[in-house]
Amino acid sequence: MPKETFFNLSQEKRNKITELALEEFALHDYRTASLSRIVEKAGISKGSMYQYFDDKKELYLYLVKLAADTKFKTIDRHISSSEVSDFFERYKMIIYYGARFDFNEPRFANILYHATYEPTDPDVVAISEELKGASFQYIKDAVEEGVREGQLRKDISKDFMVFALYHLTISLRDYLSDKFNFSFKDAVKKGAGSPISDEEIMEVIEEFTLFFKQGIE
Repeated sequence: MPKETFFNLSQEKRNKITELALEEFALHDYRTASLSRIVEKAGISKGSMYQYFDDKKELYLYLVKLAADTKFKTIDRHISSSEVSDFFERYKMIIYYGARFDFNEPRFANILYHATYEPTDPDVVAISEELKGASFQYIKDAVEEGVREGQLRKDISKDFMVFALYHLTISLRDYLSDKFNFSFKDAVKKGAGSPISDEEIMEVIEEFTLFFKQGIE
């Protein structure tokens, strides 16, 4: 986590360092991301950065936690304000707001993707497992509630349902990217969100939900 000296900086300077670090780790995985590039763009010395964070790993973990907390809070805010109780409608909202967040916040989305699915350094393998576990538990809780409420079949293993939903859900990023010819890295470089409309995202989510609910028979 950041040292107290980081929080003693002005809001403007903290934001500048955070934004530049987010961009660097969104464009590169942990191994190839460079503190030198960050401090050069920030106009500070590397020694100054070490006054704010112990090392590259601490900066990285701070950014990953910031991205994960922001994403989950965004989803929870929309879900908690809804009175939808049907499992499929509720899950549709979860993946819709998750996908919308990713495409509107490509830096957060990419750093989470790198951290979760492309760990290349033993120092950060633990954060990958933690992120996967949090996503898996999120889905598991929803499935277990759906079974309890009689909205999901009891003759199908809950573990299998969680497994299938988890892997289909994380694959949506690739499907949406291909379908709409969207590059997260290009979006980060341009400093822009996705041109994909909410309606287009929801159309895909509707198909996804229908597929899981009815199958392809």
